[in-house]
Amino acid sequence: MMGGHAVKLIGWGTSEDGEAYWLLANPWNRGWGDDGYFKIRRGTNECGIEGDVVAGLPSTRNLVREVVNIDAREDASA
Repeated sequence: MMGGHAVKLIGWGTSEDGEAYWLLANPWNRGWGDDGYFKIRRGTNECGIEGDVVAGLPSTRNLVREVVNIDAREDASA
C-alpha cells in the first residue's frame, strides 16, 4: 500500500439507529470532522480500518513496581 493516514482508534459504540461504529481521532486538527473526531462503520472493514490495524504496548519504564506504605499524617514535602 502506498501512502496511508494514521488515526487513533479511541472507542466504539452504537448509534441511535443501531449502527455499530468506531470512534477515531484525526491528527489534523479540531477543525476537522466533529471537533477532530469521526465515526466509521464497525464490522464491515470500511476503508480497511479493521484489516490494517497497528497497535503498540505501553512502556514498562514508568510502571510502579512496589507500593510503599506511607503514613498519611507524614508531611509529603519533607
